[in-house]
This record gives sequence, C-alpha cells and structure tokens, in this order.
Amino acid sequence: MRDQGRLVEWFDDKGYGFIQPNDAKKERVFLHIKDFARTGPRPIVGCALDYLVILDERGRYRAQQVVYLKASQVIEHKAAPVRPTTATGWSPMKVGIGVYIVFMVIASFSKLLPPFTLLFVSLMNALSYWLYSQDKEAAQLGNRRIPEQTLHIVDSLGGWCAGWLAQQKLRHKTQKQPFRKIYFCTIAFHILLICWLISPLNIFH
Repeated sequence: MRDQGRLVEWFDDKGYGFIQPNDAKKERVFLHIKDFARTGPRPIVGCALDYLVILDERGRYRAQQVVYLKASQVIEHKAAPVRPTTATGWSPMKVGIGVYIVFMVIASFSKLLPPFTLLFVSLMNALSYWLYSQDKEAAQLGNRRIPEQTLHIVDSLGGWCAGWLAQQKLRHKTQKQPFRKIYFCTIAFHILLICWLISPLNIFH
C-alpha cells in the first residue's frame, strides 16, 4: 500500500530516518537512503514523500520505492469528524480496566486472591509499559526489538492494562493486526487465570 508523509527525522551520516504519515494516527515509517526509487538530492527534514509501506523482518514499518513530492501532489489527510463525547471521555477499554483494578483491590484485601497477587500484577504492569517503551525506541533507532512473545507473556500475567496504555500513549503496535488479536487473547487468558485463582479449583488456597 502506498502512502504519503513528511520526513521528520534524518541521520545523514547513517543514511536513514523516519517519515510521519499525513494521517497522524499512523506510526512513523523507517526510511533508508537506498529505498528511494531513483537517485536525487539528499533528504532534508520536512520534505514530502510518497512511498510503499512494508513490514520488514524487524517488525517495523518501512518505506520502499520512495519518491519526492511537489506541493501540488501532496494529498492532505482529512481528519475524521469529531464525535461528541461525555465529560469523562471513557472508552469501553478504560471502563474495563477500571472495573478490573477495583475488583483486584477488593479481591486482594478480602483475601479472595492468594497473597501478593496484587503486587505481582502491579509489577507486571510496570514491566509491560517499560518493555513497550523500549521496543518503541528500538523501532525508531533500528536497534534489536523486544520479542513480541515477551510482550504477550507479560500482558497475560497481568501487564495488559499498562500494555494498552503504552500502545495508546506511544502509538505503538496499534495497527499491527496479528499482534492486536493476540493481545486481546492475552487479556482473556489473564481473566480466566484470575477466575481460577478465586475458584475452589485453585489447589493453592
């Protein structure tokens, strides 16, 4: 799929940089100097580009067959109309996280859950946000990424709340459909795990 955007970061000594698509909701795209369709002037920050978007072996969005655009060729992205929201602006996901946190606190203090469960889940959330932020930074710098399996394991052990927050705040992993599907599966797995912990089937009571 081809897209348009502007170069927002460029490391000329290393020959790579990052494009911000015209649709601000999309993640930045990695660009290497060799991915231009034809030779031309060195890229400068702010130039408009048209490119083919692919997902490379590192799991990052990468531009290929890149060409420079004239001002008349730029297709400005039209933002979707703003829908009226309530004063709280809470989405179903936020409501779910709020209910989950309240339940975990009550279940812990009423001793429905094993000791230290709430502490363990809190640590998983802190670890989850840190891992997402490190993976985002690695994607931007072209460094070694955090394995997706690691993110899924931490989320399934209770870090899914901070995982969702990191995805929204960092604009990371929000468009990668296979990852998103598995992410929601980790939430379901964690909820089933909590149900087992408070059920009579839990042999560790």
